[in-house]
Amino acid sequence: MSNNELSLAEKAYITLKEMIITLKLKPGEVVSENEISKLLGIGRMPIREAFKRLESAALVSIIPRRGILITEIKTDEIFLQLEVRAVLEELIVKRACKYATASERERLLQLANQYEQATKDNDRFYAVQIDEQFNQLLGQCSKNLFAWQAIVPFYALSQRIYFYHYESNEELTLEINYAHIDLMKMIAAGEEKEAIQKLNCVLDYTENLIRRNMNTWLPAKE
Repeated sequence: MSNNELSLAEKAYITLKEMIITLKLKPGEVVSENEISKLLGIGRMPIREAFKRLESAALVSIIPRRGILITEIKTDEIFLQLEVRAVLEELIVKRACKYATASERERLLQLANQYEQATKDNDRFYAVQIDEQFNQLLGQCSKNLFAWQAIVPFYALSQRIYFYHYESNEELTLEINYAHIDLMKMIAAGEEKEAIQKLNCVLDYTENLIRRNMNTWLPAKE
């Protein structure tokens, strides 16, 4: 692929991932490369590359001669994903506390402030955008590309659940958000023990949100 095609594939990947997380492309929906190509105004080759990456992240399944299936949300798989995420993210957070640069720590504090504003504004779109930026920065701070690449797929899957149930339980959503904010601040301060405690809070609150809404997932699009 040319450099231009690579940049278009990256643009398509970012756009499609956001559409899946924010449920513009719904669980169980089947789309075609041609349909998405026309919708985004991007050629089919970059779209195809984007869908291959999304399949690796378990957000879609490519079905030959049928199209691309937006993966459904399966509760049994969600808890298995959280189990793996807990192990990987603890390592990443510990390393971030230790190895983040001064500029990275400053950026973490900026994101904490932005996340707090998104929470006050009850803006789930902005909250997900800030969370994505935090995840990217966390991987950068950890200085361990292998660990970060391993955890990336779990972030997108969790963000989709978080987005859908953002308004289903205001108390739990606030707990998740403020635990995220505190986590950013603790990493910025290099407080490893406190950061791990906040990480566990984020994961526990997320699991509680899932358990309370196990029977209210968005149905597949007809």
